[in-house]
Amino acid sequence: MAPVFKFANPIRFDKRTKIGQIRGVDTYVHWTVFAVAAVILAGVLRRPGLTILGLTAYWGVLVIHEIGHLIAAQRLGCPVFSIELYPIFGITRFGTPRSRVDHCLIAWAGVLAQAVIAIPLVVWVAAFGYTRFEALNMLFVILGFFSLGVAVFNLVPTPPFDGATAWGIFPALLAQRRSKGTNPRR
Repeated sequence: MAPVFKFANPIRFDKRTKIGQIRGVDTYVHWTVFAVAAVILAGVLRRPGLTILGLTAYWGVLVIHEIGHLIAAQRLGCPVFSIELYPIFGITRFGTPRSRVDHCLIAWAGVLAQAVIAIPLVVWVAAFGYTRFEALNMLFVILGFFSLGVAVFNLVPTPPFDGATAWGIFPALLAQRRSKGTNPRR
């Protein structure tokens, strides 16, 4: 069985740097991600460890979302060509899905992947509150509340957000149902 994550060795920095593979799919990071990280790290000398953890959690939000698209596309039989990460968004490049429903499901999968991680963290904080550990609280905020907010925002029904495709699931399912002749009004 192939590893889920495989890091590139060596990593050669370029405009789009291949950092490895996720589930056999080449994963790239745009140079601007490294530039933004360098600026943030250069400006924070007081707590570099906490800053690195925060940056890693933020990138985790992007990666989790794109892994959701990747898994859905692969399960629906779509070839996945690459994942690209940018400072505030990611792109999972995949082949043409077999149906509009499949395309909508792939769009929903990124948001659902975030929700699977974020909702338990938000529920934990709602039930028990924050901890006395600053680093853990930061993970609750970034991987929980922030990630859930980004997921909801990503459902805005206009391009380039996933919502432009995801919300099409309702008319697509209705059309699919009608084409199969299962409409009770017939």
